[in-house]
Amino acid sequence: MMKTAVHLHLYYMDQLPEIISKLQNMDKSGVDYDLYVTMTAKDEEAETKIKQAFPKATIWQVENRGYDIGPFIDFLHKIDLDSYDYILKVHTKNKNEGNYTIINGNRMDNAIWGEVLCEALLGSSEQIKLSYAKFSEDDTIGMLGSKYCLTSEKHAYQNLLEKIKSEMAQLHLPEIDKVEFIAGSMFMTRAKLLKPFLQININDFAQTDGRIKEGTKAHVYERLFGCAVLAQGKRIEGIKQYHYGKAFLKSRIKRFFYQKKRTKSGKIIIKICKLPVLNLRRT
Repeated sequence: MMKTAVHLHLYYMDQLPEIISKLQNMDKSGVDYDLYVTMTAKDEEAETKIKQAFPKATIWQVENRGYDIGPFIDFLHKIDLDSYDYILKVHTKNKNEGNYTIINGNRMDNAIWGEVLCEALLGSSEQIKLSYAKFSEDDTIGMLGSKYCLTSEKHAYQNLLEKIKSEMAQLHLPEIDKVEFIAGSMFMTRAKLLKPFLQININDFAQTDGRIKEGTKAHVYERLFGCAVLAQGKRIEGIKQYHYGKAFLKSRIKRFFYQKKRTKSGKIIIKICKLPVLNLRRT
């Protein structure tokens, strides 16, 4: 039987009951897996709850470096990649209202973004079985993740392209024709494809500063996980989640009629039916 190492980076402790429920679908699916959990601070209550649900889970504390990416790199050094066929990466995600991203034309508030990413991988035992079947039946697939979050849009990587190329060279990965990745960095991949990342460690990442939303080494590596799959001759396949379609359509309609945006220079722009009606500089 194929074996999987599941890495959970638990930062937002209030989301623990939700993530435990999702992870229990691994047990229901009957797959063979080991659970590894990283946290940035000691939390005995959280550890107790995790051990109650998953007695064999391995838990340790890491420095708060590189958001969820640094701890994932630390996890890769803690395990023997050759002992696993697949790696499944999940993490808790900030659900603060007002924070959102645009992926493939869909506006995703952070709460739904995290939900979409996690549910694609752990939404049900049937979904998990389907993912394993895809890997087993098609050896060209190197990574799976939400179709809604699988992107190759230029605006999602253009400002980081030179850094991406530089880091790929340092990891001894060949150049690729396009950048494609799972935005939000929750995915399932073949374990051997992650071996290039053993050349770096968590200390290569800066201390996490939640005020910084883009441009860090962690953001570069979020994109590099997908690039590494492509560079090693595999492809990324998106997991379809039809039930989110209506929600995203409703969001598009709402955005057409009303948009409020704050630019990097501090301006507040309000648009009605995509036409600007107010342009203020915040003081």
